[in-house]
Amino acid sequence: MTIDRNKLLQFNRDPELSPWFRKQLNSLMGEGPEPRPYHDNIEQIHDSIVESLSKYRKAHQINNVVIGMSGGIDSAVTGALFKNAGWKVTGVTLPILQDEQETIRGEEVIKTLGFDHQSVDLTESYEHFRNIGAGQLDTELRRPTVSIQDTSTKIRLGNLRARLRMATLYNLAGKLKGCVGSTDNFSELAAGFWTLHGDVGDIAPIQSLTKSWEIPALAEFVGVPDSVISAVPTDGLGIADGDEDQFGFSYLEFDIAMFTLFSLNDYTSWDEVCSNIGLGNEDKAIVENVKQRIASTIYKRQNPFNLPHPLDENRYSRLEQLDNQLRR
Repeated sequence: MTIDRNKLLQFNRDPELSPWFRKQLNSLMGEGPEPRPYHDNIEQIHDSIVESLSKYRKAHQINNVVIGMSGGIDSAVTGALFKNAGWKVTGVTLPILQDEQETIRGEEVIKTLGFDHQSVDLTESYEHFRNIGAGQLDTELRRPTVSIQDTSTKIRLGNLRARLRMATLYNLAGKLKGCVGSTDNFSELAAGFWTLHGDVGDIAPIQSLTKSWEIPALAEFVGVPDSVISAVPTDGLGIADGDEDQFGFSYLEFDIAMFTLFSLNDYTSWDEVCSNIGLGNEDKAIVENVKQRIASTIYKRQNPFNLPHPLDENRYSRLEQLDNQLRR
């Protein structure tokens, strides 16, 4: 049984797909021996994640989880999965010079799904910290009439926002004797759309799930408000008008390109690869963009990069072996 194509496109705000992307989507929705990215097993995914979260809660005797509620679909789904697994969920709205609608959607999720609510306005803390270590680089930005134009500055200050929020979440989790839930999905993991030491919590229920299908389908399944499901994805960090604005194309196209790259074995001659899979110039530019984004963020997914011991090459493996023994 295949998924509803119209619903898939609706979840992605009906992007205009080229013939090549439509063909690839058909392939990724088809039946075959390999697990398909676009499938109808949403209930199975929900039940499996809930069971894993429930086992974790009981094994570690932790009942409280704190989640930053951005007003986006990822944090909403993350909170719902924890709650369905028997956790007590505290949703925290953390505005920093925020679009008011994002905060309102976050509060709507908290109310609809029955989370506890904490609100911490971090704007004053952000304005205090943003110049520490940066001299007077941002002094002019204190004036409300000045907008940030430089992309590198936007990214740096966006990362500062994320890290301030995470510090706040961990402080609250410590008070509640709980942990922090991660809200990143698989597409963001691959694209590097997250901040080191800013987005990564203790447990990541949805980090294996795609932004273009599994996340919105799961959101609908668990009762996330329609206003959140249909909202344009945004980082909430002031870097751009939205994630897809940074791409220049949709998450659906990103995911299709990513899964196409997964199926390739030879990256040595990129022009030859593109010719073999029938990519025209415009489609090639999108797939190239996805390839470069994944390549340029490898360091994030391998952080921290642990140097081997100069004399004992088995030191890490021995610790891993002991961890596995103690985990039983």
